[in-house]
Amino acid sequence: MKNILADIVAQKQLEIKALYAQYDFAALEKAALDTVKNAPVAMPLFYHALAKSRAERTPFFIAEFKRKSPSEGWINRAADLPTQVLAYAQAGAGAISVLTDTPFFGGRYADLAAAAATLRGYENRPLLLQKDFVLDPIQIYLAKKHGAELILLIAAILEPTQLEQLRRQAEAIGLGVLVEVHDAEELERIQHLDFPVLGVNNRDLKTFRTALNRANVLTRQAGGRFLIAESGLRDYRDFQAVRSADGFLIGTTLMQNWSKAATSTFAEHFRARGRRLFKACGIRTEELLKNTEADYLGINFSPVSKRRPNAETLAVLKNMPVFPAHLVAVFYQNTEDDIRAILADYPFKIIQLYAHDVTPEFVRSLRQKVMLACAVHTLADLERLELFAAEVDLFILDGAMPGSGQSIRLTIPADFPYPFLLAGGLHLDNLTHVLAHPACIGIDVASGIETDGLVDTEKMQAIAGRLIHLTS
Repeated sequence: MKNILADIVAQKQLEIKALYAQYDFAALEKAALDTVKNAPVAMPLFYHALAKSRAERTPFFIAEFKRKSPSEGWINRAADLPTQVLAYAQAGAGAISVLTDTPFFGGRYADLAAAAATLRGYENRPLLLQKDFVLDPIQIYLAKKHGAELILLIAAILEPTQLEQLRRQAEAIGLGVLVEVHDAEELERIQHLDFPVLGVNNRDLKTFRTALNRANVLTRQAGGRFLIAESGLRDYRDFQAVRSADGFLIGTTLMQNWSKAATSTFAEHFRARGRRLFKACGIRTEELLKNTEADYLGINFSPVSKRRPNAETLAVLKNMPVFPAHLVAVFYQNTEDDIRAILADYPFKIIQLYAHDVTPEFVRSLRQKVMLACAVHTLADLERLELFAAEVDLFILDGAMPGSGQSIRLTIPADFPYPFLLAGGLHLDNLTHVLAHPACIGIDVASGIETDGLVDTEKMQAIAGRLIHLTS
Protein backbone atom coordinates (compact mmCIF):
# COMPACT_ATOMS: atom_id res chain seq x y z
CA MET A 1 0.00 0.00 0.00
CA LYS A 2 1.33 3.44 -0.94
CA ASN A 3 2.65 5.42 2.04
CA ILE A 4 1.41 8.93 1.31
CA LEU A 5 2.96 10.39 4.45
CA ALA A 6 6.45 9.20 3.44
CA ASP A 7 6.04 10.94 0.08
CA ILE A 8 4.98 14.17 1.79
CA VAL A 9 7.93 14.11 4.19
CA ALA A 10 10.43 13.47 1.38
CA GLN A 11 9.05 16.44 -0.54
CA LYS A 12 9.03 18.59 2.60
CA GLN A 13 12.73 17.94 3.22
CA LEU A 14 13.49 19.29 -0.25
CA GLU A 15 11.29 22.31 0.45
CA ILE A 16 13.15 23.07 3.69
CA LYS A 17 16.48 23.16 1.83
CA ALA A 18 14.93 25.68 -0.55
CA LEU A 19 13.68 27.79 2.38
CA TYR A 20 17.19 28.01 3.83
CA ALA A 21 18.42 29.22 0.43
CA GLN A 22 15.61 31.79 0.24
CA TYR A 23 15.67 33.20 3.80
CA ASP A 24 18.27 34.34 6.32
CA PHE A 25 17.54 31.94 9.21
CA ALA A 26 19.25 34.10 11.86
CA ALA A 27 17.22 37.13 10.79
CA LEU A 28 13.97 35.15 10.89
CA GLU A 29 14.78 33.85 14.36
CA LYS A 30 15.69 37.32 15.68
CA ALA A 31 12.52 38.87 14.25
CA ALA A 32 10.38 36.17 15.87
CA LEU A 33 12.09 36.55 19.26
CA ASP A 34 11.85 40.33 19.07
CA THR A 35 8.04 40.09 18.95
CA VAL A 36 8.01 38.80 22.54
CA LYS A 37 11.16 40.51 23.82
CA ASN A 38 9.32 43.26 25.62
CA ALA A 39 6.17 41.25 26.33
CA PRO A 40 7.00 37.82 27.75
CA VAL A 41 4.34 35.22 26.97
CA ALA A 42 2.71 33.77 30.10
CA MET A 43 0.50 31.39 28.14
CA PRO A 44 -0.09 31.13 24.37
CA LEU A 45 -3.53 32.41 23.39
CA PHE A 46 -4.48 28.97 22.08
CA TYR A 47 -4.17 27.32 25.50
CA HIS A 48 -6.08 30.15 27.17
CA ALA A 49 -8.92 29.86 24.62
CA LEU A 50 -9.19 26.09 25.14
CA ALA A 51 -9.29 26.49 28.92
CA LYS A 52 -12.09 29.04 28.56
CA SER A 53 -14.07 26.75 26.24
CA ARG A 54 -13.70 23.79 28.58
CA ALA A 55 -14.83 25.88 31.56
CA GLU A 56 -17.88 27.05 29.60
CA ARG A 57 -18.52 23.52 28.24
CA THR A 58 -18.58 24.79 24.67
CA PRO A 59 -16.61 22.97 21.94
CA PHE A 60 -13.69 24.79 20.34
CA PHE A 61 -14.23 24.92 16.59
CA ILE A 62 -11.23 25.02 14.20
CA ALA A 63 -12.30 25.65 10.60
CA GLU A 64 -9.81 24.83 7.87
CA PHE A 65 -8.95 26.44 4.57
CA LYS A 66 -7.45 23.92 2.15
CA ARG A 67 -7.85 23.77 -1.59
CA LYS A 68 -6.99 20.10 -2.05
CA SER A 69 -5.75 16.99 -0.26
CA PRO A 70 -4.16 13.65 -1.22
CA SER A 71 -7.40 11.83 -0.36
CA GLU A 72 -9.87 14.19 -2.07
CA GLY A 73 -7.87 15.77 -4.88
CA TRP A 74 -9.04 19.31 -5.61
CA ILE A 75 -11.73 20.17 -3.08
CA ASN A 76 -12.33 23.78 -4.06
CA ARG A 77 -9.68 25.10 -6.42
CA ALA A 78 -11.36 28.46 -6.90
CA ALA A 79 -12.08 29.19 -3.23
CA ASP A 80 -11.69 32.86 -2.33
CA LEU A 81 -9.64 32.96 0.87
CA PRO A 82 -10.88 36.29 2.34
CA THR A 83 -14.53 35.33 1.75
CA GLN A 84 -14.03 31.90 3.28
CA VAL A 85 -12.06 33.13 6.28
CA LEU A 86 -14.65 35.80 7.09
CA ALA A 87 -17.43 33.21 6.81
CA TYR A 88 -15.60 31.02 9.32
CA ALA A 89 -15.17 33.96 11.70
CA GLN A 90 -18.84 34.91 11.43
CA ALA A 91 -19.82 31.29 12.10
CA GLY A 92 -18.03 31.42 15.44
CA ALA A 93 -14.75 29.63 14.73
CA GLY A 94 -12.29 29.74 17.63
CA ALA A 95 -9.42 29.24 15.22
CA ILE A 96 -8.84 29.02 11.49
CA SER A 97 -6.40 26.50 10.06
CA VAL A 98 -4.57 27.49 6.88
CA LEU A 99 -2.61 24.92 4.88
CA THR A 100 0.80 26.17 3.75
CA ASP A 101 1.91 23.00 1.94
CA THR A 102 1.82 23.51 -1.82
CA PRO A 103 2.38 20.17 -3.64
CA PHE A 104 -0.16 18.08 -1.73
CA PHE A 105 -2.64 20.65 -0.36
CA GLY A 106 -2.41 23.62 -2.72
CA GLY A 107 -1.46 26.06 0.05
CA ARG A 108 1.30 28.61 0.58
CA TYR A 109 2.63 30.99 3.22
CA ALA A 110 0.96 33.83 1.33
CA ASP A 111 -2.40 32.28 2.26
CA LEU A 112 -1.52 32.52 5.94
CA ALA A 113 -0.53 36.17 5.54
CA ALA A 114 -3.73 36.88 3.60
CA ALA A 115 -5.84 35.30 6.34
CA ALA A 116 -4.07 37.38 8.98
CA ALA A 117 -4.67 40.56 6.96
CA THR A 118 -8.34 39.67 6.43
CA LEU A 119 -8.95 39.19 10.16
CA ARG A 120 -6.95 42.20 11.34
CA GLY A 121 -9.26 44.36 13.45
CA TYR A 122 -12.05 41.75 13.47
CA GLU A 123 -13.87 41.67 16.81
CA ASN A 124 -13.45 38.31 18.61
CA ARG A 125 -10.89 37.42 15.99
CA PRO A 126 -10.24 33.67 15.56
CA LEU A 127 -6.67 32.48 16.10
CA LEU A 128 -4.64 31.36 13.09
CA LEU A 129 -3.19 27.85 12.88
CA GLN A 130 -0.43 27.16 10.39
CA LYS A 131 -1.13 23.62 9.15
CA ASP A 132 1.91 21.97 7.61
CA PHE A 133 4.36 19.13 8.08
CA VAL A 134 6.84 20.89 10.36
CA LEU A 135 10.29 19.32 10.53
CA ASP A 136 12.55 22.33 11.09
CA PRO A 137 12.62 25.58 13.14
CA ILE A 138 12.67 27.69 9.97
CA GLN A 139 9.06 26.64 9.33
CA ILE A 140 8.08 27.84 12.81
CA TYR A 141 9.68 31.24 12.32
CA LEU A 142 8.02 31.57 8.93
CA ALA A 143 4.67 30.70 10.47
CA LYS A 144 5.16 33.51 13.01
CA LYS A 145 6.30 35.92 10.28
CA HIS A 146 3.14 35.29 8.26
CA GLY A 147 0.68 35.72 11.14
CA ALA A 148 0.22 32.30 12.80
CA GLU A 149 -0.62 32.04 16.49
CA LEU A 150 -0.34 28.27 16.69
CA ILE A 151 1.28 25.48 14.73
CA LEU A 152 0.82 21.75 14.21
CA LEU A 153 3.47 19.18 15.17
CA ILE A 154 2.87 15.63 13.91
CA ALA A 155 4.24 12.85 16.12
CA ALA A 156 4.39 10.38 13.22
CA ILE A 157 7.14 12.35 11.48
CA LEU A 158 9.16 13.55 14.49
CA GLU A 159 11.30 11.85 17.08
CA PRO A 160 10.13 12.69 20.63
CA THR A 161 13.21 14.83 21.39
CA GLN A 162 12.79 16.68 18.09
CA LEU A 163 9.10 17.27 18.76
CA GLU A 164 9.85 18.62 22.23
CA GLN A 165 12.54 20.95 20.91
CA LEU A 166 10.24 22.33 18.19
CA ARG A 167 7.42 22.78 20.72
CA ARG A 168 9.67 24.79 23.04
CA GLN A 169 10.91 26.93 20.17
CA ALA A 170 7.33 27.67 19.12
CA GLU A 171 6.15 28.53 22.64
CA ALA A 172 9.22 30.75 23.18
CA ILE A 173 7.88 33.09 20.48
CA GLY A 174 4.28 32.95 21.73
CA LEU A 175 2.89 30.24 19.47
CA GLY A 176 0.59 27.56 20.80
CA VAL A 177 1.18 23.99 19.66
CA LEU A 178 -1.28 21.30 18.61
CA VAL A 179 0.53 17.96 18.92
CA GLU A 180 -1.05 15.42 16.60
CA VAL A 181 -1.13 11.62 16.92
CA HIS A 182 -2.92 8.98 14.95
CA ASP A 183 -2.75 5.87 17.12
CA ALA A 184 -1.95 4.56 20.59
CA GLU A 185 1.65 3.72 19.69
CA GLU A 186 2.38 7.28 18.59
CA LEU A 187 0.86 8.67 21.77
CA GLU A 188 2.80 6.24 23.96
CA ARG A 189 6.09 7.42 22.41
CA ILE A 190 5.45 11.03 23.45
CA GLN A 191 3.30 10.52 26.54
CA HIS A 192 6.16 11.63 28.83
CA LEU A 193 6.40 15.04 27.15
CA ASP A 194 4.76 18.07 28.74
CA PHE A 195 2.43 19.30 26.00
CA PRO A 196 -1.07 20.58 26.84
CA VAL A 197 -3.03 19.97 23.61
CA LEU A 198 -3.44 16.61 21.90
CA GLY A 199 -4.88 16.42 18.41
CA VAL A 200 -6.20 13.02 17.36
CA ASN A 201 -6.20 12.68 13.60
CA ASN A 202 -8.95 10.22 12.74
CA ARG A 203 -7.28 9.93 9.34
CA ASP A 204 -4.47 7.43 8.87
CA LEU A 205 -1.77 9.57 7.28
CA LYS A 206 -0.32 6.55 5.50
CA THR A 207 -3.55 5.46 3.78
CA PHE A 208 -5.74 8.57 4.38
CA ARG A 209 -8.65 6.43 5.62
CA THR A 210 -10.68 7.91 8.49
CA ALA A 211 -12.25 6.29 11.59
CA LEU A 212 -14.06 8.62 14.01
CA ASN A 213 -13.95 6.32 17.02
CA ARG A 214 -10.17 6.60 17.03
CA ALA A 215 -10.57 9.89 18.90
CA ASN A 216 -12.65 8.17 21.58
CA VAL A 217 -10.04 5.43 21.94
CA LEU A 218 -7.19 7.88 22.45
CA THR A 219 -9.20 10.16 24.73
CA ARG A 220 -8.82 7.48 27.38
CA GLN A 221 -5.03 7.95 27.18
CA ALA A 222 -5.00 11.74 26.88
CA GLY A 223 -4.03 12.27 30.51
CA GLY A 224 -6.18 15.35 31.09
CA ARG A 225 -4.84 17.22 28.06
CA PHE A 226 -7.13 19.26 25.88
CA LEU A 227 -8.22 17.01 23.01
CA ILE A 228 -9.00 18.12 19.46
CA ALA A 229 -10.64 15.60 17.11
CA GLU A 230 -9.48 16.03 13.52
CA SER A 231 -10.61 14.68 10.12
CA GLY A 232 -13.70 12.86 8.93
CA LEU A 233 -16.14 15.22 10.68
CA ARG A 234 -18.99 16.38 8.48
CA ASP A 235 -22.10 17.23 10.51
CA TYR A 236 -23.92 16.87 13.82
CA ARG A 237 -24.05 13.08 13.45
CA ASP A 238 -20.26 12.91 13.52
CA PHE A 239 -19.90 15.37 16.39
CA GLN A 240 -22.26 13.22 18.42
CA ALA A 241 -20.05 10.19 17.75
CA VAL A 242 -16.99 12.00 19.19
CA ARG A 243 -18.50 13.42 22.35
CA SER A 244 -15.35 13.35 24.46
CA ALA A 245 -13.38 15.96 22.51
CA ASP A 246 -12.82 19.54 23.69
CA GLY A 247 -12.86 20.70 20.10
CA PHE A 248 -12.99 19.74 16.45
CA LEU A 249 -10.99 20.56 13.34
CA ILE A 250 -13.12 20.48 10.19
CA GLY A 251 -11.89 21.14 6.68
CA THR A 252 -13.26 19.23 3.70
CA THR A 253 -16.95 19.75 4.49
CA LEU A 254 -16.51 23.50 4.83
CA MET A 255 -14.45 23.72 1.65
CA GLN A 256 -17.07 21.77 -0.30
CA ASN A 257 -19.81 24.11 0.99
CA TRP A 258 -17.93 27.34 1.18
CA SER A 259 -20.64 30.00 1.00
CA LYS A 260 -21.42 32.09 4.05
CA ALA A 261 -24.90 30.53 4.26
CA ALA A 262 -23.56 26.98 4.13
CA THR A 263 -20.99 27.75 6.80
CA SER A 264 -23.65 29.20 9.08
CA THR A 265 -25.76 26.09 8.61
CA PHE A 266 -22.76 23.95 9.48
CA ALA A 267 -22.23 25.93 12.68
CA GLU A 268 -25.83 25.24 13.65
CA HIS A 269 -25.22 21.53 13.08
CA PHE A 270 -22.17 21.78 15.28
CA ARG A 271 -24.15 23.31 18.12
CA ALA A 272 -26.84 20.60 17.75
CA ARG A 273 -24.47 17.76 18.59
CA GLY A 274 -26.24 16.93 21.87
CA ARG A 275 -29.36 15.39 20.28
CA ARG A 276 -29.90 11.63 20.18
CA LEU A 277 -29.66 10.03 16.76
CA PHE A 278 -32.30 7.94 14.99
CA LYS A 279 -31.39 5.27 12.45
CA ALA A 280 -34.39 3.81 10.64
CA CYS A 281 -33.55 0.43 9.15
CA GLY A 282 -35.27 -1.62 6.48
CA ILE A 283 -35.98 1.24 4.06
CA ARG A 284 -36.99 -0.39 0.80
CA THR A 285 -39.17 1.95 -1.26
CA GLU A 286 -38.26 4.93 -3.42
CA GLU A 287 -40.52 7.25 -1.44
CA LEU A 288 -38.81 6.42 1.86
CA LEU A 289 -35.36 7.16 0.43
CA LYS A 290 -36.38 10.82 0.70
CA ASN A 291 -37.53 10.57 4.32
CA THR A 292 -36.13 13.25 6.65
CA GLU A 293 -37.46 12.04 10.01
CA ALA A 294 -34.43 9.84 10.65
CA ASP A 295 -30.77 10.82 10.86
CA TYR A 296 -29.74 7.63 9.04
CA LEU A 297 -31.70 5.40 6.66
CA GLY A 298 -30.57 1.76 6.51
CA ILE A 299 -30.83 -0.19 3.23
CA ASN A 300 -30.59 -3.91 4.02
CA PHE A 301 -28.49 -6.13 1.73
CA SER A 302 -28.38 -9.15 4.04
CA PRO A 303 -29.10 -12.44 2.25
CA VAL A 304 -31.16 -13.61 5.25
CA SER A 305 -33.21 -10.44 5.73
CA LYS A 306 -36.89 -10.02 4.87
CA ARG A 307 -36.25 -6.29 4.48
CA ARG A 308 -34.19 -6.30 1.29
CA PRO A 309 -35.20 -3.61 -1.22
CA ASN A 310 -36.86 -4.67 -4.47
CA ALA A 311 -35.34 -4.35 -7.93
CA GLU A 312 -37.09 -1.04 -8.62
CA THR A 313 -35.68 0.57 -5.49
CA LEU A 314 -32.21 -0.77 -6.25
CA ALA A 315 -32.43 0.77 -9.72
CA VAL A 316 -33.35 4.12 -8.20
CA LEU A 317 -30.41 3.85 -5.80
CA LYS A 318 -27.99 3.11 -8.62
CA ASN A 319 -29.14 6.09 -10.70
CA MET A 320 -29.57 8.81 -8.07
CA PRO A 321 -27.92 12.00 -9.40
CA VAL A 322 -26.95 12.99 -5.83
CA PHE A 323 -26.52 10.06 -3.47
CA PRO A 324 -27.75 11.00 0.04
CA ALA A 325 -24.88 10.94 2.53
CA HIS A 326 -27.07 9.54 5.33
CA LEU A 327 -28.02 6.31 3.51
CA VAL A 328 -26.42 3.28 5.15
CA ALA A 329 -25.76 -0.04 3.39
CA VAL A 330 -26.53 -2.74 5.99
CA PHE A 331 -24.72 -6.09 5.74
CA TYR A 332 -25.37 -9.14 7.90
CA GLN A 333 -24.05 -12.61 7.06
CA ASN A 334 -22.75 -11.28 3.74
CA THR A 335 -19.37 -12.50 2.54
CA GLU A 336 -16.56 -9.99 2.17
CA ASP A 337 -16.62 -10.52 -1.62
CA ASP A 338 -20.36 -9.86 -1.65
CA ILE A 339 -19.90 -6.66 0.32
CA ARG A 340 -17.21 -5.41 -2.06
CA ALA A 341 -19.35 -6.19 -5.09
CA ILE A 342 -22.35 -4.28 -3.72
CA LEU A 343 -20.23 -1.29 -2.77
CA ALA A 344 -18.79 -1.23 -6.29
CA ASP A 345 -22.35 -0.83 -7.63
CA TYR A 346 -23.70 1.74 -5.14
CA PRO A 347 -21.82 4.83 -3.86
CA PHE A 348 -22.67 4.49 -0.18
CA LYS A 349 -20.61 6.73 2.09
CA ILE A 350 -21.64 4.80 5.23
CA ILE A 351 -21.99 1.04 5.74
CA GLN A 352 -23.04 -1.19 8.63
CA LEU A 353 -21.22 -4.45 9.30
CA TYR A 354 -21.54 -7.08 12.02
CA ALA A 355 -18.44 -7.82 14.08
CA HIS A 356 -18.70 -11.59 13.72
CA ASP A 357 -18.87 -11.37 9.91
CA VAL A 358 -15.65 -9.43 9.29
CA THR A 359 -12.08 -8.92 10.45
CA PRO A 360 -10.34 -5.69 11.50
CA GLU A 361 -8.15 -6.08 8.39
CA PHE A 362 -11.23 -6.05 6.16
CA VAL A 363 -12.60 -2.95 7.89
CA ARG A 364 -9.25 -1.19 7.41
CA SER A 365 -9.43 -1.89 3.68
CA LEU A 366 -12.69 0.05 3.22
CA ARG A 367 -13.05 3.71 2.27
CA GLN A 368 -16.59 4.16 3.62
CA LYS A 369 -17.47 5.17 7.16
CA VAL A 370 -18.22 2.03 9.16
CA MET A 371 -20.92 1.45 11.74
CA LEU A 372 -19.97 -1.80 13.43
CA ALA A 373 -22.87 -3.74 14.94
CA CYS A 374 -22.54 -6.41 17.59
CA ALA A 375 -25.07 -9.15 18.23
CA VAL A 376 -24.73 -9.23 22.01
CA HIS A 377 -24.84 -12.72 23.52
CA THR A 378 -22.27 -12.40 26.30
CA LEU A 379 -19.81 -9.89 27.71
CA ALA A 380 -17.16 -11.52 25.53
CA ASP A 381 -18.94 -10.07 22.47
CA LEU A 382 -18.51 -6.56 23.84
CA GLU A 383 -14.90 -7.21 24.81
CA ARG A 384 -14.14 -8.38 21.25
CA LEU A 385 -15.12 -4.94 19.95
CA GLU A 386 -11.79 -3.59 21.23
CA LEU A 387 -10.19 -5.27 18.21
CA PHE A 388 -12.14 -2.88 15.98
CA ALA A 389 -12.35 0.18 18.24
CA ALA A 390 -9.78 2.34 16.43
CA GLU A 391 -10.95 1.30 12.96
CA VAL A 392 -14.67 2.17 12.97
CA ASP A 393 -16.81 5.29 13.23
CA LEU A 394 -19.64 4.17 15.49
CA PHE A 395 -20.86 1.04 17.28
CA ILE A 396 -24.37 -0.45 17.26
CA LEU A 397 -25.28 -2.85 20.07
CA ASP A 398 -28.02 -5.25 18.93
CA GLY A 399 -29.95 -8.22 20.24
CA ALA A 400 -28.61 -11.74 19.90
CA MET A 401 -30.76 -12.34 16.78
CA PRO A 402 -30.48 -9.25 14.54
CA GLY A 403 -33.62 -8.42 12.58
CA SER A 404 -35.89 -10.48 14.86
CA GLY A 405 -37.18 -7.62 16.99
CA GLN A 406 -35.66 -9.19 20.12
CA SER A 407 -33.97 -6.86 22.58
CA ILE A 408 -30.58 -7.32 24.22
CA ARG A 409 -30.95 -9.73 27.13
CA LEU A 410 -27.58 -8.94 28.66
CA THR A 411 -27.10 -5.84 30.81
CA ILE A 412 -24.68 -3.55 29.02
CA PRO A 413 -21.99 -2.42 31.47
CA ALA A 414 -22.38 1.21 32.52
CA ASP A 415 -18.72 1.79 31.74
CA PHE A 416 -18.93 0.68 28.08
CA PRO A 417 -16.45 3.26 26.80
CA TYR A 418 -17.64 4.18 23.30
CA PRO A 419 -20.69 6.01 21.93
CA PHE A 420 -23.21 3.59 20.42
CA LEU A 421 -26.67 3.25 18.93
CA LEU A 422 -28.98 0.85 20.78
CA ALA A 423 -30.85 -1.67 18.61
CA GLY A 424 -33.06 -4.71 19.10
CA GLY A 425 -36.79 -4.61 19.84
CA LEU A 426 -37.10 -0.85 20.23
CA HIS A 427 -40.42 0.89 19.59
CA LEU A 428 -42.29 4.02 20.63
CA ASP A 429 -43.22 2.71 24.09
CA ASN A 430 -39.78 1.57 25.28
CA LEU A 431 -37.42 4.30 24.06
CA THR A 432 -36.60 5.22 27.65
CA HIS A 433 -34.22 2.23 27.57
CA VAL A 434 -31.64 4.62 26.09
CA LEU A 435 -31.53 6.54 29.37
CA ALA A 436 -30.06 3.51 31.14
CA HIS A 437 -26.87 3.65 29.07
CA PRO A 438 -24.52 6.64 29.54
CA ALA A 439 -22.74 5.99 26.23
CA CYS A 440 -25.93 5.54 24.17
CA ILE A 441 -26.25 8.39 21.67
CA GLY A 442 -29.27 7.11 19.76
CA ILE A 443 -31.30 4.20 18.44
CA ASP A 444 -31.50 1.84 15.47
CA VAL A 445 -35.06 0.68 14.76
CA ALA A 446 -36.51 -1.74 12.18
CA SER A 447 -39.54 -3.69 13.40
CA GLY A 448 -40.55 -0.80 15.67
CA ILE A 449 -41.28 1.45 12.67
CA GLU A 450 -43.34 -1.17 10.82
CA THR A 451 -47.06 -1.86 10.55
CA ASP A 452 -48.02 -5.18 9.01
CA GLY A 453 -44.44 -5.66 7.87
CA LEU A 454 -44.16 -2.32 6.08
CA VAL A 455 -42.38 0.84 7.20
CA ASP A 456 -44.88 3.26 8.70
CA THR A 457 -43.91 6.92 8.30
CA GLU A 458 -46.20 7.98 11.13
CA LYS A 459 -44.33 5.68 13.50
CA MET A 460 -41.05 7.14 12.27
CA GLN A 461 -42.33 10.63 12.96
CA ALA A 462 -43.56 9.68 16.43
CA ILE A 463 -40.22 8.07 17.36
CA ALA A 464 -38.28 11.10 16.11
CA GLY A 465 -40.46 13.35 18.24
CA ARG A 466 -40.08 11.16 21.33
CA LEU A 467 -36.28 11.21 20.96
CA ILE A 468 -36.30 15.01 20.96
CA HIS A 469 -38.36 14.91 24.16
CA LEU A 470 -35.92 12.46 25.78
CA THR A 471 -32.99 14.66 24.84
CA SER A 472 -34.52 17.79 26.33
